Amino acid sequence: MLQERVNQLKSAILEIDDKKVRVWGFLREDMLLMHLDKGLKCWSSQGLYEYQDLEFHNCKNNALFIIKKEGKEISRHQYKSVYKDTIKMKNEHGKTTSLTFTIRKSSYSAHYHFNSEKDSILFENKEKLDQYLLDKYSYRWES
Repeated sequence: MLQERVNQLKSAILEIDDKKVRVWGFLREDMLLMHLDKGLKCWSSQGLYEYQDLEFHNCKNNALFIIKKEGKEISRHQYKSVYKDTIKMKNEHGKTTSLTFTIRKSSYSAHYHFNSEKDSILFENKEKLDQYLLDKYSYRWES
């Protein structure tokens, strides 16, 4: 339930407390930053959820997530699109097909996210993403 909610949000602060997570959702990243900088109560939603490990690479483009524990920030997560393309290839029947994909880069780590209608895969760095694209699709991209 918490993962579903996080995937819907455009930005949020998640405060982890024991086995619960309090979520403040914001309509935009700049609203979240105004809340942090000026103390404005400009969130658009609040919720309390059971704790679960979260994946942030399937969240919306540009959505900023700040994770806190005991009132202290422990991490930030945000993915921004850096590349989009369509690969033309032959399927097992010899028909030409295409695969449209997007590559997103984490703003706070070396991670890259490959997203297509078939796959959503997180890579720990550009080199691993490059190798995947080369091995699976014989494709090279320049960032």
